[in-house]
Amino acid sequence: MLIAGLALVAGLSVTAAVTPTTPQWWNRGTIPLYAATAAGGETARMPDGTVRTYQAFSGKPAYLAEFDTLTKRVMRMLPLYVPGDPSGEVPADLGAQGAWGVSIDKRGTVYVSTYGYGHVYRLPWRADAVEDLGRPSPRTSFTWEGDTDERGVFYFGTTEGFGPAPLPGGRLFSWDPTTRKYRDYGDFGSKYLFVRSVEASGGKIYAGLGQTTALYQVDPRTGDRVEIPPPPGMPTDKYTYQMEDEAGYLYVLFAGGTTAQVGWVLDLKTLKWKYEIPGYMGQTISQADEQGRVYLIVNSELTLFDPRKGTLTPTGFQGGAEQADKGGLGAGKGVARAVDKRVGHELIYGATGSADMWTYDPATKETTFDRADGLVGTPTPPRSLAKGPDGRIYAGGYFQGGLVAYDPATTKWTEYDFRHQIEGMGAHNGKMYFGVYANAELWEYDPALPFGDSNPKKLFDLKDKGQERPWTVVSAGPYVAIGTSPKNTQDNGALTLYDPATGERRTWNSGLVEGANQISALTYRDGIIYGGSLGCCNPSDNSKHPGQVFAMDAASGRVLWRSTPLPDEQGVNGLTFDGQGRLFGMTYGTVFEISPTDGSLIRSEKEFDYPWSTVTGFQPRAVNMEYDPGDGAIYATNGRTRRIDPDTLVDVGPNYVAGFAAISPGPNKFYVQNGLLLEVKWY
Repeated sequence: MLIAGLALVAGLSVTAAVTPTTPQWWNRGTIPLYAATAAGGETARMPDGTVRTYQAFSGKPAYLAEFDTLTKRVMRMLPLYVPGDPSGEVPADLGAQGAWGVSIDKRGTVYVSTYGYGHVYRLPWRADAVEDLGRPSPRTSFTWEGDTDERGVFYFGTTEGFGPAPLPGGRLFSWDPTTRKYRDYGDFGSKYLFVRSVEASGGKIYAGLGQTTALYQVDPRTGDRVEIPPPPGMPTDKYTYQMEDEAGYLYVLFAGGTTAQVGWVLDLKTLKWKYEIPGYMGQTISQADEQGRVYLIVNSELTLFDPRKGTLTPTGFQGGAEQADKGGLGAGKGVARAVDKRVGHELIYGATGSADMWTYDPATKETTFDRADGLVGTPTPPRSLAKGPDGRIYAGGYFQGGLVAYDPATTKWTEYDFRHQIEGMGAHNGKMYFGVYANAELWEYDPALPFGDSNPKKLFDLKDKGQERPWTVVSAGPYVAIGTSPKNTQDNGALTLYDPATGERRTWNSGLVEGANQISALTYRDGIIYGGSLGCCNPSDNSKHPGQVFAMDAASGRVLWRSTPLPDEQGVNGLTFDGQGRLFGMTYGTVFEISPTDGSLIRSEKEFDYPWSTVTGFQPRAVNMEYDPGDGAIYATNGRTRRIDPDTLVDVGPNYVAGFAAISPGPNKFYVQNGLLLEVKWY
């Protein structure tokens, strides 16, 4: 049933300024966010001599696509979900949401290490369906890029994201097709939440860690470890993100942190770093030729690398004029070399994460770049929602991106090709501003102009400020204000003020609140920015801190005051002013009022208890809060719709199940409800 929890709060005062209501509501259907985006992929010659590319496309559930590499035609699309008897897993498995790791062994068996529910899947050669190998440990939420050894044993790493805080370190596992069991090699310490990449070579296993930079060689029989020091000068805040081995060398991509990603080549005989490759993109490289040379992607261009000389020879191929203009080939999915009998010699093949496949002919320099034939987009879950200056309701999708707009006047949807994950969005002076993950990017979109290559346009990112996710984007007088989370290796979220009239931006990533934090809520009044922080779930050190509030003079950047209104609550995720100038906030289960003069607590009302002490992840966009002068109520969400009387802090209901919301002033509010758009006319 669409609507749940319609009961009104018991004991409602008849003198409340905000009276109960029986709103009208409409189910506007599934939010039509679709995409074809693959995080992981690999190409190999199969036992029958054919060449196949396998890519895992994200969705609900994700699926594994098998391509004929030479013709770029889809052969099969296999859901990464095998329904069966309840396993007792918590949370219960509902199918993979995507996969960073796709690995093919010499027998043609495909392994897919997935995220969402942390399962590994296996597709034996000639099999009609994938096997679900289950979750390697009860806490595994992500399984990352892996590799097989000569015996067909699959090695991979995890993030252990399920269960109560604190989070344990990521773990190294193997799965043996003979015993059909997992082996747990353990973690590498609590500061390494990610065993992000694993490669098998020469009878050893190489485990790349994050979010602190580290690389280990592991003996697969004994489990003994040898730490390989990072390359000289390598920052400590990078993931050892992806690895490939060819002809005695390990090609490593170091990514993340606050500096540019970079590739390094490790000599596997000496375990010494031999070459640096600036601009190396990963994700895969071609097989080596008889001289040990490999094709890889550097600065989005197909490039030949010779490890004997350390030379890079660009091919000039970036995917054709249109793709080159959009950034080139990107990270290489399934890069490989294979003979095409139709032309009589070897070609280089690859794919992008957006369902494009390409070839490069080293002999003739001819290239192709085409959309894969027969691929189907998958639904992507909503990630953000906001009302635009044109009255339409905009929604962004998770991971694969996507952007749609719903027009309440016509009840019609418009879909846009925007392949970026929008964490938060808001309207300002006739334009929409999208806060995009990763690197806390801000994009500007003018609804009055055609949607195209420069609309939306990227304005800037905050990577150099150590920022990652723009949770909240609000209009603040002359500014667009952005509240962000820090990168996994950083402690402090940030407040950024951007002035569209001048292009000036200012960022504060320290001095706002005490302790590690994310800036999770913003509001503005009379020249002052008020911000709330999320203090739980800090990936840099697993620390927890109370949610706090600060006030800053927007012109000078001077912090006027800081407060901790509710020390037991680890997040202030909503802030708003009412028509009388009173400042209200919401944690998750508690609504409160504080003084705008000094932040002192005036009163609070707990709606329900929330287990902050055991929470390991929290999405601030789950809380939305805004005052509506039309009926004098504060509208909010915290798993359900809330209609709060500012005089009493009483929620007068009714309470519908709700996620993200667009609750700008006006009778009609919009809510995400399990992928549907719910429109509610409150007054």
